[in-house]
Amino acid sequence: MEKFGLTFPMIPDTTKEIVDADGAREVLGVTAKRRTFLIGPDGTIVHVWPNVKVEGHAEEVLSAVRALRAAEVTAR
Repeated sequence: MEKFGLTFPMIPDTTKEIVDADGAREVLGVTAKRRTFLIGPDGTIVHVWPNVKVEGHAEEVLSAVRALRAAEVTAR
């Protein structure tokens, strides 16, 4: 995370426990669909991107994070 300057945790699913619980494995069970979950400060899922395409995805997620932060500031 330091390499990319991220200030939030990323949770890789190295054991495939989450992907199996979510049912996100592809047809042959070999690879998983790419999905992104934005989790708010209270631990709830705020947004789900169910079929991630790499191109432009980082910007889309960053925009959602910024909107979430702005909403938090406004609510205070």
